[in-house]
Amino acid sequence: MKKSAILLFIFCIYCNYSYSQRITIKYIESRLVTHQGVEFIGELKDSKSADLYMLPNWDNEGVMFLNNKKYLLSNINFNISTNCFDSRIDREKLFSYKSSTIDSVEINDHLFKRVDDVFYEVLFENENNYFLKRHHFKVHKGAINRLNLSVGKSYTTLDYNYLIKLANVFEKVELNKKGIINLLKDSEDQELLIQFVKTQDLSYKKEKDFIEIFKYILKNKNIIQ
Repeated sequence: MKKSAILLFIFCIYCNYSYSQRITIKYIESRLVTHQGVEFIGELKDSKSADLYMLPNWDNEGVMFLNNKKYLLSNINFNISTNCFDSRIDREKLFSYKSSTIDSVEINDHLFKRVDDVFYEVLFENENNYFLKRHHFKVHKGAINRLNLSVGKSYTTLDYNYLIKLANVFEKVELNKKGIINLLKDSEDQELLIQFVKTQDLSYKKEKDFIEIFKYILKNKNIIQ
């Protein structure tokens, strides 16, 4: 009977339905409790208070895209510390989804896609061209007390890296004037871009403004190095 239940569960997950399937945390938890097995989509793990998450709470709706199928998820968050997706079962336990099997995940209108086994948020997409954002964190050493030379407690802050993708070529980009201008081949093209940014009253440092800059670059693909 137990074996039949496992086979039925696996069959239901992998069947190619024409509609989205909902995998709630209660659905997963019930199978963990009854040992019916969900290891092929993830694993149970202890909650670590030190982990940083993209969203401040767990009341989030998500869509997971896997093998050309779409699964609806509840209680999901993006774990920046581990670059994976978790659902909270309780204060002590999390269910961590297996990143290697996921094509992309959308959480509250934030779309993530895997690039070389790292999940990036998609800020802009046009055909096979992307502007991507990687969420990560920096560890800062504590300040040194000048009186007794003791070192204060270290702390972490959120940080981001950016990529653009043109066809199958990835290019790292810094959201500042030098980093963006250096994407171009020659000084004449650079000057044209500078004038475009100036006339459109855009900022090199803002994501939404770089999207407009990127659209300009896409119209002039030959200027990319």
